[in-house]
Parts: sequence; structure tokens; C-alpha cells
Amino acid sequence: MVVNFEFLGGEPIENLITCMNFKIDKVVFFGYHSVIEEQKAKTEKFLKKYCGVQTVVFHPLSPNNLQSTLNTMRKEVQHERSQKNRIFFDITGGESLILVAFGMLSKEFETPMHMYDIPNDKLIELDDGARICISNDVEMRKIPMSLKLLIKMHGGKINKNLYKEIKEIDDPEFMDDVEKIYQVAKQNWDFWNPFSSLLREIMVPIDPATMQVSKRAQTILNALGASNTKLKTIRKLNDIVDSLAEEGILLDVDHADGHYRFRFKNQAVKDCLWEGGSILELHTCQREAVHSSECQVGVHIDWDGVIHSQPGVDVLNEIDVLALDGYIPTFISCKTGKMGAQQALHALYELETVASRFGGKYAKKVLVTAKELGEVYLERAAEMGIEVR
Repeated sequence: MVVNFEFLGGEPIENLITCMNFKIDKVVFFGYHSVIEEQKAKTEKFLKKYCGVQTVVFHPLSPNNLQSTLNTMRKEVQHERSQKNRIFFDITGGESLILVAFGMLSKEFETPMHMYDIPNDKLIELDDGARICISNDVEMRKIPMSLKLLIKMHGGKINKNLYKEIKEIDDPEFMDDVEKIYQVAKQNWDFWNPFSSLLREIMVPIDPATMQVSKRAQTILNALGASNTKLKTIRKLNDIVDSLAEEGILLDVDHADGHYRFRFKNQAVKDCLWEGGSILELHTCQREAVHSSECQVGVHIDWDGVIHSQPGVDVLNEIDVLALDGYIPTFISCKTGKMGAQQALHALYELETVASRFGGKYAKKVLVTAKELGEVYLERAAEMGIEVR
């Protein structure tokens, strides 16, 4: 039996990384009472369900007593050795007292130690020339990391019922269209959300099969006149519509004879134009996907990992774009409208809260904005480790 000894910390990936790369039969965790209480259930569940670990045990340690720590750990090492098990020490994420104890016991029992450089997905073995080492003596078994597993290891769950599934996101033609729409939107951010609302509320296709829109110009003028947004003139509306027509996003455009007519290129384009913020999310996802193993748009995360049937019971957060590169997640919030002081601070704190809860210390945090943030908010973002694009 292969037994992995390690310190149980508050960072889930550090507790799981060895078992996601090697076939481990048993894990013996040493940790402080509060951390064991917080991490035990989800750690044991993950190891048994996804990593095939048969047995997981937890032993509490005194936080300030090296001799007590050594005695507890030594007893468990001796027990496993008496069972003729192969023992390995994983010191990934270990605190100083535990590192000292592992180092002393490694020397005493000639037990190999290793750790992981998680950002670079690199195994570091600390016993050069040792007779036994985990890379040579234990069967490798790579458990591919995914966004689903990432959220699960932190005790949450992606709610697929609310997932913004965009089937065309893998279609090169659609993503080309996304970039064309983005270039038009970028020149018209002040008007983009009102434009999307106008399309959604007024310019509904008369025939879903052809995506044809036909409205009296006066109906459009009345809607613009009643608007409390910056989009108030038919001239500006025509500018945006004509720009989209030049890109082949809107087809058969005609607004010269008292009527307003055009066709959406397809359903996916219509959906993208109808939801103002989606174009920034899709553009961001497209950029992020270049250096990510997985990237999703509109991810709803359930905080306790249990999806309830009753509405309003679940605690949820939506992440506009969630990407994964190896073991490192990137949480991205996208904002197309102008943000006031409270909105800017709320966006920063919400991103920080969700990324910390479901990504931990290795998570990257990004706020993508259509409008520039004020200097005070840029400074606050930098203090929080949030990249602003």
C-alpha cells in the first residue's frame, strides 16, 4: 500500500495535488483542529470520489509544540512501516513547524520527501540520489484538472441549470463575428447597452426562420424619444446599424423610406446583440482561451455544492468568464457600462470574494471594463491583486 503523509492546510489544491498525479492508497493528514474541521469533509470526499484513494485519516496537532508534533507524527509513521507500507512525505504548503518535523522524521526513517510547484505544475523531489522516490516507485495517474473539479474541491458546484451555454463558442465563424461586433461596440460603448435594449424590446424578428426585422421608423423614433439613455437620435442608431451592416452582422439593411428593415445574420448573432454585456464577455473569453485549457462564459457557482429545487434557497454567484490554465484559475468580471463609486467598489469586492472562496491563493483576478476606472479604484484594485484591463 502506498501511503502519503502531508500537512492539511487551508488551500485545497495543496492538499490534493499528489493524489491527482499518483496512485495513492491512503493519505494521512496532520493539521490544526480548526483547519481539519473546515477542510475534512470536502477533502475526503474529493480524494475518494475523484482520486481513488481508499483511506483518508486526519490527526490534530498542537500549533506550537514541536515535540508533541513529532510524537504524533512518529507514531503514525511507525504504524505504517509496521504494516510494510511504502511511505512518502508531501510538504507542499506546509507551515514551518510541520516542515521541521517532516525533515527530522524523513532523516530518522529515511523517508523520501517531495513538494509541488503548483503554478508550474512541477514535482520537486527533495532527496537527490535517494534509493526510493515517488516518481520512480509509485504509479503515475494524472487526474485532469477542470473547472468542474476546481469548484468542487473548494466545496462548491457549477449550476448547469443556469449555465450560459453558447454552443457556437467553438464555431470559428461565430467567434469571427464576435470580434467584428466587438470592434463596433468598442467605438460605441456609451450607446451599446441602450442599443441592445432597443433591439431586444422593439426590433423583434417577424419571422424567426429568416431573422427579418421590419418596423415603422416612427415606432423607432418614439422609442428613442422616450429613452432616458444617451441613445436618443436616429442618426446615432443608423451609425451603429450601418457599421454592423458593413461587417456582415446585419443584412439587407434599409432605413430610408419610413421603415426600418434588416436581418440578423443568424440566431447566435441576434442573441449576442440582444444582450449588451455578452459581447465583452465573449471577446474576453476568446482572448483568454488562447492560453487556457478551458474557458467558460456565464458560470453560476453554488456556494455549498448542493443545488436545491426551491427558488431562492441557493447562494449563487455568476462569474462572467472563468478560465483554467493547468491548476491556475482566472476569475474575470466584465463591465460594459459606466460605473459609479459604489458600483466600482462592489465589482472589486465581489470579484475578490468569489475568487478567494473558489480559487484560493493561486487564483488570478481580472476586471475587464469598457470605460476607464478612476485612479483611486485602480489603486484599490492593485492592492487587492486584481488586474484591470
